[in-house]
Amino acid sequence: MISMRKINALYNKQMKNFFYNPFVAVSPVLMILLAYLQSTILPYDAPPEAFAGMLIMVVLMNVLMTGGFTMSCLIAEEKEKFTLNVLITSTVSVLDFFISNVLTVATITIVTNVAIYFVMGVDFISFAAFLAVTSLGVVAAIAMGASFGLLAKNQAAASAMSTPFVLIVILPIFFQDNFFVDNVLYYFFTEQVGYTLLNLASTGEFEWVRMGIITANFIVLLAFFAILYKKRGLEN
Repeated sequence: MISMRKINALYNKQMKNFFYNPFVAVSPVLMILLAYLQSTILPYDAPPEAFAGMLIMVVLMNVLMTGGFTMSCLIAEEKEKFTLNVLITSTVSVLDFFISNVLTVATITIVTNVAIYFVMGVDFISFAAFLAVTSLGVVAAIAMGASFGLLAKNQAAASAMSTPFVLIVILPIFFQDNFFVDNVLYYFFTEQVGYTLLNLASTGEFEWVRMGIITANFIVLLAFFAILYKKRGLEN
């Protein structure tokens, strides 16, 4: 049974310990630094679409690395250190542990996205819309990362599994008019987050269809995690 008191205690502990893990602590710092560097490249009077393109790249890297990569590493770390076996025999359930991890990663990733928004000064995009679309992307990335964490034996293996998916952000830049990019990758949540932000920058319109595709991605990734969890559990 889920205990909100225990989840809150675990969440507070993990938030305090987050930056002591070198595998995950560096990501949000690097993302904010990258956002600052990107904001200095373009002239102040550059069109909104140009700023939006840089914003999209940084935000998607943050969503995948701070969200997906961190989630996979946190689960793999507990498995590697065998602390999950201790949790299972204590009054803290595995579900309490998992939910607290999700909340920790979501908080760090969303706060980093907010910092990126203000560092890059993209106020031509509605903050509320930006927060909605990027946060939905974050939960999809966390669901994906949680699956990698279940599959990996340790943090190094989790990193090896997660890293190729960061290329999803880069592939469309170099392989435009490509069948895989245009017909498969197009429907992945990262691409839909990018297109939604670009449309917000150019027209100010919020595309609910794209939000539906991102939500569908989240449901599929969550279902995949649920299947893995049923077969393997967090402790294997």
